Amino acid sequence: MFKSCFLALTGIFIMFTCGCVIIKEYPAPQEISVNPAEHELAKKLLQAFIKNDAKGFIALLPEETQSKFTVKNFATTRKAVIESVGEPAGYAYVTTLKLDKLNPQIWKVTFKRNNVNNTREYTSEVLFKVVTGMENDKKAVILSFHFL
Repeated sequence: MFKSCFLALTGIFIMFTCGCVIIKEYPAPQEISVNPAEHELAKKLLQAFIKNDAKGFIALLPEETQSKFTVKNFATTRKAVIESVGEPAGYAYVTTLKLDKLNPQIWKVTFKRNNVNNTREYTSEVLFKVVTGMENDKKAVILSFHFL
């Protein structure tokens, strides 16, 4: 009886701790100084990367960039980032730099990974830059993006 109860509790614990991933959006440390449409577009791009949504990520890019940045490119890039710093665990808007009519937005992405023996968890923070602008002063567009 004890053994089956122990196994059931262990299974429930594993299911609840390993079965779901919670990505946190930390509060912005200051007021957002960019057009709300541009900010939302950059946020959606980062969320698509975190959620491993290649099609959603590519759909947010301008048409001329979509043909160059394929699902395969997305998978390769995401894999390299995860191998380097771990699984995404959260993100926060940091600031928008001033650059004439362009808006380089800086986001902080938190990653977590375990050591080889799974005895220690490491946290890393990496900056993500998304340069946005307004096309014909009407539509927010992404001009470039990369981890710094």
